[in-house]
Amino acid sequence: MAKPERAAGRRFDRDHGVTTHAIAFLTDLDPDSSGDAAAHATHYEAVPVAAFRRLMAEVPDAVIRASAFVDAGAGMGRAVMLASEYAFERIVGIEISPALVQIARENLVKARDLATRCRDVRLVRADARRYRYPNGNLVLFLYNPFDGEALDDVLDRLSERPGAAGEWILYYTPVHPARLQTRGYELVATLPETHIYRKNPETPDFSQIEETRPEV
Repeated sequence: MAKPERAAGRRFDRDHGVTTHAIAFLTDLDPDSSGDAAAHATHYEAVPVAAFRRLMAEVPDAVIRASAFVDAGAGMGRAVMLASEYAFERIVGIEISPALVQIARENLVKARDLATRCRDVRLVRADARRYRYPNGNLVLFLYNPFDGEALDDVLDRLSERPGAAGEWILYYTPVHPARLQTRGYELVATLPETHIYRKNPETPDFSQIEETRPEV
């Protein structure tokens, strides 16, 4: 991560009274309680604030308003807090590490001065490979949280959702992009260090949802 991005991360923590700026490996935190997930995990590092907002600018407002946001590998919760500035139907952070979940929950409680637009925000201790993802339209955020094998398992879980709801995947640091493309995800935007994919884009009817870009 570049020095300006690190400085912006520390400023985010200072401004909002939280702790998200860190690098942590699951095997160093609580491997005994994480099971075999630790073997597939990469590491926790908070997404740069500006990068997250740039990729969110690529998602249509109508999609945001009609979708749940899920962060698979939520860590200390920075992406979850940033997502709360947008008018999602609900927001879920999934994290396997008990230590990181505890920090993220404390951050949500004490966070101040967030431009909150979604108040249905929750953090769940769960294995993203086995989690039952919400039905309906979904925006999934991935900061390269695990290896390709685990990513395949997550995509399998997504394919088990009933119906043909719209899916967007915001893949920051996309190490395994071919695994999405072979599953029928369409690459719709490429930003620095980010690929944005969608699937079933014609299915949701967003025509009645007001188009307004949130101020962030």
